[in-house]
Amino acid sequence: MSGTADLGSGDAFLAQLGLVWIVDGTSADDSGRLDAALAHGVSALWLRAPRLDGATLYRTARDLRRRTRDHGAALIIGDRADVALAAEADAVQLGFRSPPLRRIRPWFPGAIGVSCHTARDLERAALGGATYTVLSPVFGVPEKGEPLGVPQFARFVAEAELPVVGLGGIGPDEAPAVRSAGAVGVAVIRALRDAEDVVEAARRLAPAPESLASE
Repeated sequence: MSGTADLGSGDAFLAQLGLVWIVDGTSADDSGRLDAALAHGVSALWLRAPRLDGATLYRTARDLRRRTRDHGAALIIGDRADVALAAEADAVQLGFRSPPLRRIRPWFPGAIGVSCHTARDLERAALGGATYTVLSPVFGVPEKGEPLGVPQFARFVAEAELPVVGLGGIGPDEAPAVRSAGAVGVAVIRALRDAEDVVEAARRLAPAPESLASE
């Protein structure tokens, strides 16, 4: 990408949401594992690090920006649209810690994702000018509330006016069902962070080649 005008633009960015790895910028995000995952199926990194101060978050984002560019992947920054812009990230992901979408959309040139849990959340995101949404939890996750389950997730996706990424309790065995329910991709933490073989896990979580060809 040559500059901010290209950030998070068009169908190419949405295709990069196929497999999103959420990382927190700590030492647990081993650089070798990140590069290996990016080389074998991870198409976007989402830096979600609310405990990092702005300067550290920016330095971490710049390192991940370099890694994602090397692999043709996208970079998403959680909550901090200012850091996302400064680091030339493709997108900012807004949640309950973030400023309102209406305050970000007028000046942020990249894609904007909104974290959603209900059909009403999805509707508000579309009305506010979001680019895509992340809907969770699809499956059970400790302290994350009642899971939607695949049937309800599929209903919400069918009614949504924006592309939806599934999040919450998704592993290699669950990812195909989430995509079959209409999601453009899946976002994961533990399925890659805790994987003994991160390359094998990334390959199993990534969209099948035939599904990529049909998009």
